[in-house]
Amino acid sequence: MLVHWCHGAPGVVYLFAETFLVWKDQRYLQAALRCGEVVWERGLLRKGPGICHGGAGNGYVFLLLYRLTRDPKYLYRSYQFSDFMQTAEFTQGARTPDCPYSLFEGLAGTICFYADLMRPDKASFPFFDVCA
Repeated sequence: MLVHWCHGAPGVVYLFAETFLVWKDQRYLQAALRCGEVVWERGLLRKGPGICHGGAGNGYVFLLLYRLTRDPKYLYRSYQFSDFMQTAEFTQGARTPDCPYSLFEGLAGTICFYADLMRPDKASFPFFDVCA
């Protein structure tokens, strides 16, 4: 039921992506893509903007899938997560993180996500570049 980077489909995408890159077995890529579909269907979180259990972390899933596949659908989806975090629904309804400026809970991670949207071919979750 939880769709957060720190537990659930968003984090598992990274496991399958890394496994695909090491073993070159398409089954792992397909599993990553299926997890991405779960994030797309249920991942608009209102817990805050962060990368651990917030909107930016789930947006990063699609930047990774874009880098793996070069399918513009995933780039579009990452931008949709960014757009959602700018809506009144999100800004007024999102929880304030315990550490509002931290990398994982707060705005620092969100800023990383926004910066990576400007260079999606090199985008990576902070300190965790699967495609390196």
